[in-house]
Amino acid sequence: MKKGITCLVVFLLVVLSYGNGGQLFGGGRKSKSKSTPSSKPLSNSNEQDEPFLEESTPTITSRKNIESVIPVKRIPQGWIFRGELLAPWEANLPAVLSVIPDTTLEVIYQDDSRTTNDGIVIPIKRASVEFQYSSRLTVEQIILEFTNVDFIYSVTNNNDSHYLLSAITKKVGLKDTGFPQLTADDIIKHKVLMEYGTPKEFDGVWHIYDEPLSTFRARELDERNLKVEMTSTNVEKKINKAVEDMYSKQGIEYKKRLMIQGIDL
Repeated sequence: MKKGITCLVVFLLVVLSYGNGGQLFGGGRKSKSKSTPSSKPLSNSNEQDEPFLEESTPTITSRKNIESVIPVKRIPQGWIFRGELLAPWEANLPAVLSVIPDTTLEVIYQDDSRTTNDGIVIPIKRASVEFQYSSRLTVEQIILEFTNVDFIYSVTNNNDSHYLLSAITKKVGLKDTGFPQLTADDIIKHKVLMEYGTPKEFDGVWHIYDEPLSTFRARELDERNLKVEMTSTNVEKKINKAVEDMYSKQGIEYKKRLMIQGIDL
């Protein structure tokens, strides 16, 4: 009887002991603490205290300031020699002749014409000078062309000062440079496309550039020769205006009225 009472007392003590923290005689299992140090390296300890931030993806606009723009040159606005503008468009014939080193040049005068839609043939006076320039790498054949716009208004306007620079033609031949040998394709790539940028048009032969005051065309003739043509757009506009002023129906009537004023009845 006493043995049964003793076993009951021991059982109750065990139950009460686990109900008060799960420890028996100061021992037992300890619960896991939330403040247990992490097993990660010390260098990463700061990251645990900071909230997680999602990394943003960089946009294209953030690179705009990094990109560089290569400026291109304007096409020539007249006759350029060694990088210097010697004669702008519409410079008159005597002024241009004064800056050409060769004083023995011969001026060639030509009679040109243009036919209107009404079948009227209009005489146009032109002039040109041709000379050669040789450098260390090239031989250039240069033709400067002039147009007399004032002659369309009156046949008395026919002295040299009325002839204006309107076009330039260059034939450039490459000398033997040994190794490496320069080619016409090298000049097109490095002196035309890289300096003046993308042409307005390429028709399979000519690289064509167009600006308000000038047009510029360049092409390869063969491996060692190329050709460049430049024209003044303003001179051509002046010719069209002169033709309209003098040979349109309104222009013809105006000229008749001026002629009639000299008749006394």
